[in-house]
Amino acid sequence: MNFVYKKIEEKDKDQLFKLIETVLGGLEDKEYFIPYEQWEYDSMFDEKNYAPLYGAYDGDKLAGMAQLYVSQEMLADFKKEFGLEEYQVCELGGNLVLPEYRGNGITTKLQTLELNLAKELGFDYIISMAHPNNIGSCKTLERVGLKFVRETRLSNGFLRKLYMLKLK
Repeated sequence: MNFVYKKIEEKDKDQLFKLIETVLGGLEDKEYFIPYEQWEYDSMFDEKNYAPLYGAYDGDKLAGMAQLYVSQEMLADFKKEFGLEEYQVCELGGNLVLPEYRGNGITTKLQTLELNLAKELGFDYIISMAHPNNIGSCKTLERVGLKFVRETRLSNGFLRKLYMLKLK
């Protein structure tokens, strides 16, 4: 398949929300993804204060998405969890691919784009996390260069493997 990777525009908002609903609704284990809160839906297209949002398109159809969380305030607890309070940190997250498009390397490509963006934006570290049983997500994080730090239960109760990469 020939995918086009680019920033998701507001004109594709309905497709974006449908993708999120489809993927999260079909998860085999609901613990795999920390659910979005309403303010996050409202902030989806605020790339300066929340997260640049990239998508993989099959023609006009949005097949997958990924976010690069950049808000230092939003990441404060995670920065503490990683011992990175004094650094500029961003997080790879919001990685969702429609079931019929899985296995095509979409998440790896999207995360690579966002990793390069994090370097361009001058972040010191990039972090990410995945449920320990979500083997695909864990392997993808390692494939793009993040290193496993440890497994922990976050303050919100979710069990996660923590990954990190020093960018500079």
